[in-house]
Amino acid sequence: MPDEGDLYIGASEDHGDAVTAVAVSPDGRIGATGARGGEVRLWDLRHGLLTAYVGGLQGGSVESAVFIGDAKRPTLLTTGPSASLWTVTAEALEWRQLPWDGGRFLTSSDREAVLRQCGDLRWLGVFGPLYGSIKSDSPMALGRTGSGLIVVSSDAGRIEAWRRPCGETYGDAGLVWAFGGRDAADQRLTRCCDRWRLVVSPRRGRVVVLDAETGAVVAAFAPSARPTAIAAHPDLPLVVLGGRDGSLSWWDARSGHCLGRVQAHGGRVRALALATRTDLVMSVSQDGTAALWRLHGRGPVGRFTPPTPAGPRELTQVAGTPDGRCWLIGGRGGQVHVLHWSGHAGLVPRRVGHPSWVMDGGDVETLLDDVRHHWDDGPASVTAVRELASRDLDEAWHGTAVDALADLIANGADPAAREAAVIALAEIDEGKATTVLFQMFDRHDGHGSAERLLAHFTGEGESSTEELVASLPEAGSFLGVLTAATLGERGAAAVPAVHAALRAFPFPAREDADHWFGDESTKYWLMYALRRAGAAAAPATPTLLAVLEDDEIYRDTRHQAESALRAIGLPETADTIAAEVRRRADLVVGHEDGEDGEDGETEGFSLLLEVLLGMPPAALAASREVAPALEAVRRRLGDGIRTYEEDGRIRQYTVLEIRLADYIDEEIAEQTKR
Repeated sequence: MPDEGDLYIGASEDHGDAVTAVAVSPDGRIGATGARGGEVRLWDLRHGLLTAYVGGLQGGSVESAVFIGDAKRPTLLTTGPSASLWTVTAEALEWRQLPWDGGRFLTSSDREAVLRQCGDLRWLGVFGPLYGSIKSDSPMALGRTGSGLIVVSSDAGRIEAWRRPCGETYGDAGLVWAFGGRDAADQRLTRCCDRWRLVVSPRRGRVVVLDAETGAVVAAFAPSARPTAIAAHPDLPLVVLGGRDGSLSWWDARSGHCLGRVQAHGGRVRALALATRTDLVMSVSQDGTAALWRLHGRGPVGRFTPPTPAGPRELTQVAGTPDGRCWLIGGRGGQVHVLHWSGHAGLVPRRVGHPSWVMDGGDVETLLDDVRHHWDDGPASVTAVRELASRDLDEAWHGTAVDALADLIANGADPAAREAAVIALAEIDEGKATTVLFQMFDRHDGHGSAERLLAHFTGEGESSTEELVASLPEAGSFLGVLTAATLGERGAAAVPAVHAALRAFPFPAREDADHWFGDESTKYWLMYALRRAGAAAAPATPTLLAVLEDDEIYRDTRHQAESALRAIGLPETADTIAAEVRRRADLVVGHEDGEDGEDGETEGFSLLLEVLLGMPPAALAASREVAPALEAVRRRLGDGIRTYEEDGRIRQYTVLEIRLADYIDEEIAEQTKR
């Protein structure tokens, strides 16, 4: 029995918070629902009765739920901030908490789960110990191929396949293939189908189907509306999509052909569930209705509209039995419905739930859904962002809203939507807004976003370049990045003033602690402006090199100088750096015994080689000085092989400078092939 939290047997209430997960045992006897508040409820589905309610054990929202194990002794796995196993018997409900946080159920073997911890994925036998890990950030969905590859999709849109090492109980997985790009959509909708041979992933404006063993694109198709729900048949190349417009469509995943489409609901489809032993699929919608369909049918075989005094309340979750006879449905207001179906009686409710709460106006999660999926309607995203910003978000929604806005800022295709999201996020979490601004400017050059945003936050019109430069010492981090990016947007016209200001600072910084951080921050913003200006900042190359090599300057400031040099990216810049590398490589470092020494023999040009390595390959290939510089490095260091003694054994290593020279040669060779 649970040893903490609250357990109530025979309670009759619906959830007090939104239903976030539902599960049905394979025999259709038991159902489970989880809610945002962390409570778990068990249901007798034959009679539509609540049999158990447990609260206070999840430590946060229930993210997923699934029944596993022996049908005679069903076990429920729930995940969220923590993962729990619930063993259901006639006499008791046994609970134990798994040691790792987050995650989702992985495989149909019923014996294994993958759980998330600190950005990594870890798998364990549900009835056994921990086994290894997978290095994958922000996992959104998981699957498993027929050969045992573990497929992970991340919130950035990258899909990876990993293989567990053979014969190593605790070995980490190895990456087999990866598929990615900046056209990411809602990766929570990624699924495997056709006996785990195909991976179906929504992208912006299309859906791609990948070969699960190789990652190759098998098919791609464009649904008429953005998918908001998906169901994939485990044994067939069949995918059912629910759309933002309330449509329902089914597709041959291998060929990409549409097999049928119907207008299923008056609002977006929020969830789908397939009865895998039949041709039935259940859809639930934002309009508060549920409908049962035969695949390829023109109309529903049953429709359920729960009567509520205040009108429909959004339905968000659905699960059913493989034979399609029993369905468990959860809603945004905490309501839970149990429906039975037969060919004679149709769709019959065994339990009709009632919302525990009503949200006035647009639903926060619906707004967040619009914010997350900016790719098909930029103006709609702007509207959603502004409405979201006008709401007084409670703590439960704070983190979700911050993540959704940050994703839109970094990845959004529409400048107006990105700018609206910056304004909204700065009100909620200015620190996060500052961080994600860097990502936005790195991925989306131009558009004048920095200047427009700066004017919004300062309330001032267009300032002169000199005024912007003069404001940097007093600017905090958020206004600092906007001001520097605005200077960068002005390009060559702003470079002389920015360069002059950078040269005016003493190197190293003042020893006075009151001035040190201000000076370092100002240098940082000035160099960020030069970095944003790109090739137009070439006249500042000597000053940037001086900053880069001054050991007394703060590390992050020097790193910004390195980034600015790489952003200039001209063959002439590579010439300047390479010529200095060659000059230093040709210097003789004398020791008392008259021989060249290894300690300090490369001091002064390893950092310059690292800068060269990060420059555009085309600039390296066009440079007249890079090849002679690399030749001088090898002339100075020979093969670069050095030895040291450890535990009585002589070991070898290659000095960093030789490895960097080899990498630069490889970059040039690849560029030449193109």
